[in-house]
Amino acid sequence: MLESLRSTSVAPMINEISRAIVGGKMLRAKLTLTVGASTGAKREDLIRAAAAVEMVHAASLLHDDVVDGGMLRRGAPTFWQEKSISGAILLGDLMVCKAVQMLEEIESRRLGGLLVRLAAEMCDAEVEQELVTRGAPGDWEKSVSMIRRKTGSLFAFAAVAADGANGKRADALMEAGYQIGTAFQIADDLMDASGKTERDGKDLGQDAARGKLTSVSATNAEKERAHQCIHELYTNSIELLAPWPTVQAAWNQYLKNDMSPVIEKFVS
Repeated sequence: MLESLRSTSVAPMINEISRAIVGGKMLRAKLTLTVGASTGAKREDLIRAAAAVEMVHAASLLHDDVVDGGMLRRGAPTFWQEKSISGAILLGDLMVCKAVQMLEEIESRRLGGLLVRLAAEMCDAEVEQELVTRGAPGDWEKSVSMIRRKTGSLFAFAAVAADGANGKRADALMEAGYQIGTAFQIADDLMDASGKTERDGKDLGQDAARGKLTSVSATNAEKERAHQCIHELYTNSIELLAPWPTVQAAWNQYLKNDMSPVIEKFVS
């Protein structure tokens, strides 16, 4: 990811801004690389796709911290505090553009347009959460629909980017990505409502303070319902890949080694 910015105006301060770009859990990149190893996709294409989706995700965090007034990210002051609000917004914009540009280097060029479409879906859900449903009464179905677009979209991209050329398999991977992305965000909502800032490394309690519609507010903090939904989404994602045992095995490996430890930490 950093390499893609070395030809830009921020090159002289690349080490200084690296924490805002890399680090974190890298769950989307790990999904592409782990599952992609089982599909026959070209390694260099997988690396580009993994870097691109993480750049868009990192850009969304830069913007989210400005919108939410977040003071802490990954256990350190947020980028906008250290550099400025305008700096955070502009760097995020640059990263999105470079991510799409990176995907143009993939021979089929099919992923560039897909990333734009799914990133737009993510932004649409963010706008809905901020401008349309903020302060509205809790609604479980609406909250899950919004979560699916807000967070599931980039996981869907990461999953389908792992595919080689099988149309039905790519469709199944995309839907499986939506499902685990939705599960991840439900767990994140639970952490925001009940986690500990010093343990989790970022500001918590912001959703409730800002009147956001989340899976927690929609259920009046009924954790059992949220936990059950996470389990169902996990199971469904695995079942979708049953026709392709090798890919399903790689999916299970990703869930076990990468996704599950994070979700268990969030909901504990």
